[in-house]
Amino acid sequence: MTEQDSFGLAARLPAAAGSYLLVLRLAEDTVLRAGALGDFLLPAGPYVYAGSARGPGGVRARVMRHLRGGVAMHWHIDSLLRRAQVTAVWARTGTRRLECVWAQSLARHSLFTAPAPRFGASDCRCPSHLWRADEEADELDQALARLAEAPERLWKND
Repeated sequence: MTEQDSFGLAARLPAAAGSYLLVLRLAEDTVLRAGALGDFLLPAGPYVYAGSARGPGGVRARVMRHLRGGVAMHWHIDSLLRRAQVTAVWARTGTRRLECVWAQSLARHSLFTAPAPRFGASDCRCPSHLWRADEEADELDQALARLAEAPERLWKND
């Protein structure tokens, strides 16, 4: 992502606390090490990661940290972001931890599977916060737009 693209995206993201979804694309099958969870084989294709941002700068700061790359490995998603391309960002502000609401909804949706159990979910009871989608753009966008307490798509890499 160029500095100009980064600035354009940052301007669209809220600097308030909230929850977000990163839509990712893996270009090829990847073996991913996720800390104590171990190694997972992630097939190429689209993924959705659910996260939250409670600290200073809110959703904007957290998503921009994810997109900068080259940062210290702190969360499970950091290892995946070294290999995947972010293709869209969805978010909703507020104090409620919607990433768990969304993860539970994705767990029940036939479009999604969890190839890395407990990924990103070490601090909750969700089966995972990383979901592989079996479909592409239109179906994926429709599914995300219909989630409970639906997020808004704030950016898409066209």
